[in-house]
Amino acid sequence: MASALGEGEASSSTATGNSCKHQVFLSFRGEDTRKGFTDHLSASLERRGITAYRDDKNLEKGDVIQDELLKAIEESMFAVVVLSPNYASSSWCLDELHNILECSKNHGLSVVPVFYNVEPSDVRHQKGNFKKALRKHQNRFGQDSDKIRRWTDALTQIASFSGWDSKNQQEARLVENIVDHIQKKLLPKFPSCPENLVGILPKMEDVFSLLGMGSNNVHFVGIWGMGGIGKTTVARAVYEAIQSKFQVCCFMRDVREVSKAKGFVHLQKLLLSTLNVSDEFYDIEDGKKMIRNWLCKKKVLLVLDDISEEIQLENLAGKQDWFGPGSTVIITTRYMHLLEIHRVNGTYKVEGLVEEEALRLFCLKAFKRDKPEEGYLDLSKDIAKYTGGLPLALKVLGSYLCGRDLHFWHRTARELGSVLPSEILNTLKISFDHLEPTEKYIFLDIACFFKGMNRDEVVNILQMCDYYDGIENGIVTLIEKSLITLSKDEMLEMHDLLQDMGKNIVFQEFPTNPGKRSRLWSKMDIDQVLTNDMGTEAIQGIVLHSSYEARWSIEAFSKTSQLTFLSLHGMKLPLGLNYLPRSLKVLHWNYCPLKTLPLADQKYELVEIKLRNSKIEQVWHGKKFLEKLKYLDLSVSENLTGTPDISGAPMLQKLNLQFCSGLSEVHPSLTHHENLVQLDFSNCTSLKTIPGKLKMSSLEELDLSNCSSFVNLPEFAECMKLSLLSLKRTSIKNLPRSVSSSLPLLCSLDLSCCNLTKLAFPCNIFHLPLLTDLNLSRNKFVHVPISLHKLPKLKRLCLNNCPNLKSLPVLPSSIEKLEACNSFIAYHESGLFDRCESIFNFFRSSSSDRSQVFIMEFTSWVYTKEKFSPWQSFLSFNLEDGEHLSLPPQGDFAPNDRLGIILCFQTATYLNKTDLCVCNGRRWITKKNSGEKGNRVYFILLTNDYFSDESCPDYTFKLSVNNDLNHNMHKQAWSYGSNQCWGRWVHQQDFID
Repeated sequence: MASALGEGEASSSTATGNSCKHQVFLSFRGEDTRKGFTDHLSASLERRGITAYRDDKNLEKGDVIQDELLKAIEESMFAVVVLSPNYASSSWCLDELHNILECSKNHGLSVVPVFYNVEPSDVRHQKGNFKKALRKHQNRFGQDSDKIRRWTDALTQIASFSGWDSKNQQEARLVENIVDHIQKKLLPKFPSCPENLVGILPKMEDVFSLLGMGSNNVHFVGIWGMGGIGKTTVARAVYEAIQSKFQVCCFMRDVREVSKAKGFVHLQKLLLSTLNVSDEFYDIEDGKKMIRNWLCKKKVLLVLDDISEEIQLENLAGKQDWFGPGSTVIITTRYMHLLEIHRVNGTYKVEGLVEEEALRLFCLKAFKRDKPEEGYLDLSKDIAKYTGGLPLALKVLGSYLCGRDLHFWHRTARELGSVLPSEILNTLKISFDHLEPTEKYIFLDIACFFKGMNRDEVVNILQMCDYYDGIENGIVTLIEKSLITLSKDEMLEMHDLLQDMGKNIVFQEFPTNPGKRSRLWSKMDIDQVLTNDMGTEAIQGIVLHSSYEARWSIEAFSKTSQLTFLSLHGMKLPLGLNYLPRSLKVLHWNYCPLKTLPLADQKYELVEIKLRNSKIEQVWHGKKFLEKLKYLDLSVSENLTGTPDISGAPMLQKLNLQFCSGLSEVHPSLTHHENLVQLDFSNCTSLKTIPGKLKMSSLEELDLSNCSSFVNLPEFAECMKLSLLSLKRTSIKNLPRSVSSSLPLLCSLDLSCCNLTKLAFPCNIFHLPLLTDLNLSRNKFVHVPISLHKLPKLKRLCLNNCPNLKSLPVLPSSIEKLEACNSFIAYHESGLFDRCESIFNFFRSSSSDRSQVFIMEFTSWVYTKEKFSPWQSFLSFNLEDGEHLSLPPQGDFAPNDRLGIILCFQTATYLNKTDLCVCNGRRWITKKNSGEKGNRVYFILLTNDYFSDESCPDYTFKLSVNNDLNHNMHKQAWSYGSNQCWGRWVHQQDFID
């Protein structure tokens, strides 16, 4: 070669395969090369599918040679000029050359010179044979003729183009190199069927952003997504757009299938063939060495399409140092995890087409235009929507329906979901076939039962069913292999076509008898099986959420000996039900119509029973052997009169009885259960007491809130683990003494809305060392029990709506939040503002674990700082939205004397549920309004520790309405009442005297 090809070629060619009749125009001297080099070159181009124009073959008799030649040149994309020893002796050839260079200049024709048995310098300077030929032309046309000038300039110009030199080269190798170069340059100019590439440009732009074009770094980029989503199409479009910028390009399609059929050595040889490397090797390791050695100095563009295993990447593109600077390797796969393992530089997930794009692609296939024909619009939209934007499905269904009548379209639309075209099914099933057995089971369960459910709930059900191990890892694998997705709110989602594929796999287990399939979800199939007593041991799961009257056999489940999961919702069973299989592990039956569960005196495998909103009156009769039962949910079963005998369920951990309004009796086995952790009686309005003594050594949560008839809380056995006790809105009058002596781990106690007075508390009720949350709101006491300060861990105290409360108690140093909205109503001046000692005592405390920020909220009348003495030294003024309060530095006080800052914000808002925010620079302290209209007073105490944080820039504070409010609400929030802010430093001397 004279020099590297491409540097001197005509640039910015605008010709495309559609606008040009010929791809290559061959200019040569017939007597020199017609039967040799030019013949070989023409044949090689033809073998590659490249059309070449030869002026000695393509002209028809009678044509005017000059005009026809000029037209042929203009209609070509490339011109190959074979400059042989006698080329310049032909005036025809010199005219061709002049016209070729004019087309290059004016129309962007790409020109490739071949210096065949001549020196490039002889052409450039017209020496040797070229000098002799021009001298003869000068004698004929005159030395100063225009022809001679044009030909001389043309020879000089063509010699400046980068081209090929035959010197010291085998002719066959030279021909192949020229054809390889032309093919590489032609490919970007060929059309890419743009009518089928709907929605491709945004995807290409996303991939371009990951490639690092212009960088000398080697980039590995992954394109992943489910089967049929268009990964290969995107990769091919990107490849064709950028391949001209690389020295070596290879698009290796269908790596998964080719490696399976022909092995890795074949793929390695295919990659090396792009460099015309034909060395024989038969070992994978030798192939890896050759790829690395041959490509490490080249700028390579490599696309590895449809990668399914890590070993494929290891053998074809093991590491980045296999490729030269600026190289790019694009990998398409269904399996995101492979990209993570291979440490690619960036990944792009291909999503389905949006609704408008999907409809357009479908119409291009179904109607051969981008809009539906009249009368087909709604059907076209429905079918396009069904595909979920999957390009493969859109093309297959569109082609299938092309030319069909409206009746055929309607029938096809009805069958979608139950009858998938084989081309779609086979493509989607590839990923399923590569799963491990456990992963296949999980996929089919999600497809048939759990699509759209919370991930943790599904994992819990599958673990209880005990089909297989590794549930969570299996779900992760399905996500990585693009078979399922996880939404932002942790819901398991699946493409509709993948779901239909999964259901089809189950259907094919036994197409003619649903009773012999592993999973049933269709109302028609379930009715057929359970009405006709067709159940078999093959059935593992049944899910039916449909409200209707089912006339199932009373022995419907007698033959389903392997049924482990049964989820029903809303049907009525007028014939009743006499049997549930022993194998059942999870029973979910919302609105169960039965009065009692048909359990026999035998061992059952049940782990969870949920009978919400049921008609159950008695869960079961007597003692049942439920040794594995952990969860029993009977919530909103209004006909339930008593708790069941759970002595036969020793592993029970959670019992949910909330909103069982008819529940009045508690079976004695409950109070002695040793493994129950959570017991929820909330809103059981008929429950008055729990008999006996609570000897539940594992109980951690007891909720009796809103049990309006409940009057008597039993005594607790010693050393119980109870951490949460809620007696909110009960009619309890006295607390047992054992509350303080037997509940050392109690963290949360809710006694709100009980109309309690001080007399209702035993004297030692607050000797609870771990209590952090105490709610005494909506009670009638005048004084909070004075022993509050003995609670060393108390963080949150709620005293809302205590209208008789006169004053705040002494608070422990651990307190972080105090709520007292609509309290102190009768004592709003003397009760609150003359008794700020507790606020100052917060600073006086030397506790090291107290919070940096302490917030108190009160409802109060409008007042001013002059109404109580501690605030006389405060800096204050009225606030408009956006204004701020700036406190001066601490002045003459020593840093050790400074305790912190007290801020007081008074707001007047007439909006419910308004968030008011206090900020210091970029740092926000947010307090949510209690949700009621009126005046609010916020005390905010900031300790010294708060100001040790570097993110706290200064002593400037601003009160603002939450930005989530719209403009009108924001304006209204500030348009009523007085909004004031007071603040001051607190020092040690504030506590003298």
